[in-house]
Amino acid sequence: MPELLPFQKTGAAFLASKRRAALLDEPGVGKTAQAIRGLDTIGAERIVVVAPAEAHRAGVWRNEYAKFGQRRLRFIKGQTEQDREFWLRGKSDVLLLSYEMATNWASRLKRDVIDCLIFDEGHRLKNLGALRTRALIGPECDGRFGLAEWAVNGWWLTGTANPNDAADCWSMLRFCGATRLNKDAFCTRYYRRIQRTYSASHKPRPEMLDELRQVIRSCSLRRTERETDADRPPIFMTTTEMDGDTEEIRTLLQAHPNMERAILEAVETGGLSFLDSQHIATLRRLVGEAKAPAFANLLVSEIADGLDKVVVFGIHVRALQIIKQTLAAAGVVAVYGREDDNAVERFQHDPQVKVYLGNIVASGTAITLTAAARVIMFESSWAPMDNYQAIKRVHRKGQTRKVHAQWVTLANSIDERVSATLARKTAAIAQIEGPREGP
Repeated sequence: MPELLPFQKTGAAFLASKRRAALLDEPGVGKTAQAIRGLDTIGAERIVVVAPAEAHRAGVWRNEYAKFGQRRLRFIKGQTEQDREFWLRGKSDVLLLSYEMATNWASRLKRDVIDCLIFDEGHRLKNLGALRTRALIGPECDGRFGLAEWAVNGWWLTGTANPNDAADCWSMLRFCGATRLNKDAFCTRYYRRIQRTYSASHKPRPEMLDELRQVIRSCSLRRTERETDADRPPIFMTTTEMDGDTEEIRTLLQAHPNMERAILEAVETGGLSFLDSQHIATLRRLVGEAKAPAFANLLVSEIADGLDKVVVFGIHVRALQIIKQTLAAAGVVAVYGREDDNAVERFQHDPQVKVYLGNIVASGTAITLTAAARVIMFESSWAPMDNYQAIKRVHRKGQTRKVHAQWVTLANSIDERVSATLARKTAAIAQIEGPREGP
């Protein structure tokens, strides 16, 4: 059994010491291993782990427990009614659920006491009004009337407490009992609201910043890679422009003359609900499909010239399928997380598999892709922390090579300007952490 590092032992002890707590370590420093050791410490026998579906498909929790667990536990992945009944009758110790399945099953799982309920990538519960949030942590995010009400212990794991806005941490703080303020009162006390034409964002009030940090630290623990002395090579980033047919894109923008400006403003302020509109979704799809052929051909030539394994993240199914089909036609073996439950395992261990294709949200968290030292952001998320999380799939413990993160943009299009805007958007989120000691 691998020995936990000193900082990981500290994290495990921290979780074990609290009924509700959050572990906010940066991606890649071992939150899963720490939670597993915490479960063993408290002797939890009835455990529910809610995580992104991709993590369960890749067997993350089962595999990590085999390495770091001190007990023999029985796992079941909740997919069918039979799986649910199997769990309810005590035939399994650990129930693994996706966020979607946990939402659907929440009412049926209530009244069955859970020793520990874990929300892996807990930032997916940031939206107060979302069905999954209400079902799992209740309408006020304090656990009441949600699945969490039936959990003796509740742990929130994420490296992204504020994925889109500096106030996104409220649901975590409310769940952990660190604040009794409702969302509006919390935002009024600690933030200034910045209203734009199409959206609004929050910036911490300078005079309240110390108090806000104290509230966060009262229920959570966060360590950066630098603080954990992780011996990991650096990341360097480059941008590559791709040519493509932009005629449909120009036509769409002409039909909606204010859309380009509105998109740039919404990306900067975190107005993601606005960015989900049909016209903007169409624009993003067209951009992805326009640059896919040129990118796929470039990737084929680079692999022919000796490029080792590479991870490619995107958003749209059609664009990723164009890439996969082009690679296959050239004899390059690629796996697509959406289509292959064993994609991560194959990519990590099969030397014939050269490319991992993944959705930036579904595959951008909870999995390890260190067989590659190159990650390509073929399409990027509106939220910069999603992009960071995706890159960290490659830049994790076990990575021994310098990681090259390459951003691919469509030349002479809004794609270039959005990427530049995303780089600035993390300032308010990073400010909450405050200065760090050390070189």
